[in-house]
Amino acid sequence: MILFDLVGVAFIGLVSAVLMTLFEFPFWKKWGMEGTADWQVNSVMVSKLLGRPKGPNQPRLSWTIASHLSHGVVAGIAFWLLFPVFFTLIPVANVLILFETIVYGIVLWFLFLVLGRRTFESLGGVRITRRGLWGSLLSLIVYGFFLGLLLLATFH
Repeated sequence: MILFDLVGVAFIGLVSAVLMTLFEFPFWKKWGMEGTADWQVNSVMVSKLLGRPKGPNQPRLSWTIASHLSHGVVAGIAFWLLFPVFFTLIPVANVLILFETIVYGIVLWFLFLVLGRRTFESLGGVRITRRGLWGSLLSLIVYGFFLGLLLLATFH
């Protein structure tokens, strides 16, 4: 049963990440990679995994998006593993799950994009703009909303 739940949550994380990515396309279309900070971070991560140098020699967009979607899966699983903690601490967690997943998206944004900003800029030779940070905040709120909605529809 746990394996089935784990696969289900991984799929929910993937669907939420796909919807978030679709939300981000207009930002990317208008401003390029600078329009979404999380795509820039994923691009740096893929470049480092592939052993590419800093700078304009960025990996293909498809690799960046694949990395982005895989992080959506991992983030969904992480929330599901943390959910019992929320449920224990907050007796009305079932009612608040949508709120909690949106806050979770904001926390992910703050931890990885705001606090990690200088590290990724240094590692990748990129500049993460405020515009990109705001676009990513909005997209992670979208991710949290759909993660919560799909978890509620599936497990409660």
